Amino acid sequence: MIYELKKDQYSKISHLLKNEYINLEIKSVVEGFNPGWVFVDNTKRPKTAMLWSKGIEGFYFVGDANNDDFNDSINDYIKNEIVSRATKLGLEYFEFSGTSRAWDENFELIFKDQNLNKSKQFVYKMENDEINNFNDFNLEEEYTLRKINMDLLQSEQYDLKFVEDAIYQWWDSIEKFIDYGIGFCILHKDIAVCSCVTSFMTDNCMESHIKTSEKHRKSGLATKAVGAFVNFCKENQYNLYWECMEKNLGSRALAEKFGYNKEFEYYLYRFNF
Repeated sequence: MIYELKKDQYSKISHLLKNEYINLEIKSVVEGFNPGWVFVDNTKRPKTAMLWSKGIEGFYFVGDANNDDFNDSINDYIKNEIVSRATKLGLEYFEFSGTSRAWDENFELIFKDQNLNKSKQFVYKMENDEINNFNDFNLEEEYTLRKINMDLLQSEQYDLKFVEDAIYQWWDSIEKFIDYGIGFCILHKDIAVCSCVTSFMTDNCMESHIKTSEKHRKSGLATKAVGAFVNFCKENQYNLYWECMEKNLGSRALAEKFGYNKEFEYYLYRFNF
């Protein structure tokens, strides 16, 4: 059987977050910073769990990968419970990852009747005591770098829809982001065209998401926004994480430019509903 935990019960799977590939997306949902769902084999002492993250719109499997009771039930649970919830959110596929080599091996058996698409994710990390020498914040005329705060977001002087959309991708509310997250944006005249905001976090770790308006790409704006984010996090003793697809060479290059080091890589799977 599979059961869904209530939000105030998510800490019940904290002891499962010891597999080989536990990224910040998983921890941030369990610790209550970012929205998601958690499904387990046992509500009192879970051995295995499946976690959904709103931000990435995907699932993670944690804990015992050889739990037959859970593994034998998951296909029916996806069909009877997950599909309807996911399609209401506009999703047309089930995207998921394991957190160990054992999970990767078992997925081929668990989902043997599905047409699996497989790709690879890279996870980078930068410790808070590593040196960061970025200090080039010069921008072309008509561009301005600003730290995101409530005063800025409530100002009627600027069009900040671009920033608000970026925040809502990861957070339940603007208020929660302001309370816990960090962000910088770049304005072109009075319109936000680039943002770097906290996507996932724990008490001492931050992961960022960078987005630039299509018309303003290839102008170095992302580098400036990320530089401000990294500097602020360093000053406040956060360890930094960065995640991207293996094939996203631009994102990988930007992470490595700032001194992020690849910590691990893992497989991402998908099949259509």
